[in-house]
Amino acid sequence: MADVTAPDSLSIWRIGPERGFLADPDPLTSLAAVDVPLPAHVTAHLEQLAGELSGLLAAGELRRILKDLPVYDMTPLATADMRSRERAFQIYAYLASAYVHAAYQDSVKRIPAGVAVPLVALAEQAQRPPILAYASYTLNNWRRRDPNGPISVENLDLVQRFLDVPDAAWFTLIHVEIEAEAAPAVAMIPSAIAAAEQNDLPTLERFFTTVISSLDAMMATFKRMESGCSPDVYYHQVRPYIFSFDDVIFEGVTAYEGRPQSFRGETGAQSTIIPALIAALGLGHEQTGLTRYLTELRAYMPHEHRAFLAAIDRGAIRRCLLTTPSGHPLREAYNTGLRRVLAFRRLHLHYANIYIAQKVADPTGTGGTPFMTWLRQLIDETQAQLLPI
Repeated sequence: MADVTAPDSLSIWRIGPERGFLADPDPLTSLAAVDVPLPAHVTAHLEQLAGELSGLLAAGELRRILKDLPVYDMTPLATADMRSRERAFQIYAYLASAYVHAAYQDSVKRIPAGVAVPLVALAEQAQRPPILAYASYTLNNWRRRDPNGPISVENLDLVQRFLDVPDAAWFTLIHVEIEAEAAPAVAMIPSAIAAAEQNDLPTLERFFTTVISSLDAMMATFKRMESGCSPDVYYHQVRPYIFSFDDVIFEGVTAYEGRPQSFRGETGAQSTIIPALIAALGLGHEQTGLTRYLTELRAYMPHEHRAFLAAIDRGAIRRCLLTTPSGHPLREAYNTGLRRVLAFRRLHLHYANIYIAQKVADPTGTGGTPFMTWLRQLIDETQAQLLPI
């Protein structure tokens, strides 16, 4: 596959062995921290709104204030440092979701122009839909307490939040740590595919060892979710803000011509980790509503991550192993890695059940999907693709 992990000084979405798909360098915590080509009063106002967001929501004042928000011109950010562009996109995406899904109020079907116009402009610059997605909610939403410390939940705080409750921060920051733990495996995918094409079996063995180690660490962290995020708090307070936009009018956006727009809500299925590992392992799934949905979610990933996925030769590693003799230890190493993927998916299903499915009669995910049925289907199809030993 093409080398899409090489450093790019203009991108924060390069893919490396220490942080994988997380923003690199660390996320920008304030537009005031860098030289931004916007008037100082604009950046100050945006950061003020971002900092006061949770309080405005709690007081029921957010919608009133955002209705009067000026339409700030985000065009200068098109050629600016990507960190500032992503921070501005993050602020407006949070404001939009907060406006539509404001606490203790019915959801609304309109976003005022002061939020909608800049949000759409920034979304076009980022090449992602104009809604809060996993990239802004997780990948670019953390800061280290100790700048020299690890990317681990105990050393992290959120950059942006809807709520001042520990459970909300824990939910997101557990995912940040998982992303960091996936880094060694995902960063090795290009060299593993090259090794498969050259029949370099020792490199493939190192790859499977790395995949297993990463997934073990990811699951150990994932199992800590309940220790810091109550299912009740998640369901009733955290989850409502990451729902989809369904037939929402973006006021003032000329390109939409007043037509209602719909976009998927934030979901962990917008992470590139599992799609990348599945592609590298050469797994296939039946073409259903599930696979169409997962393909649709790629549009919500950063452009560089979509390019990484597209460059993966989905069959190279599996083809190589199928040519190895029966009983070859690499076949078992492949299956062990695949069983770890299965274990991770089962753990995901477990949490989807206790955090959402047990609380409603007919659950759909924040992306607007019948996720429980689809998660079980993924597990069954993955199980069926273990290699014969």
